[in-house]
Amino acid sequence: MSDAEVKEWERLAFVAGRDGVPAALAFAHQGFRQYTAAIREAESGGNQYGAAYADSLNASLAVYQSYISDNE
Repeated sequence: MSDAEVKEWERLAFVAGRDGVPAALAFAHQGFRQYTAAIREAESGGNQYGAAYADSLNASLAVYQSYISDNE
């Protein structure tokens, strides 16, 4: 597991512990939408944040997908 994945799992665990699993699911859904949009925008020649951080964004997306599928 990459450092980016570990950090994302830790963030989700923190939110779940502090605010509950529904809040962590909302966090995962929001992050998934934002990170997907950043990558899509970079691919279309717009803001290059998604291009600069593509590896860590993709790692986070994989964690979000897993968390969502495990908890919905």
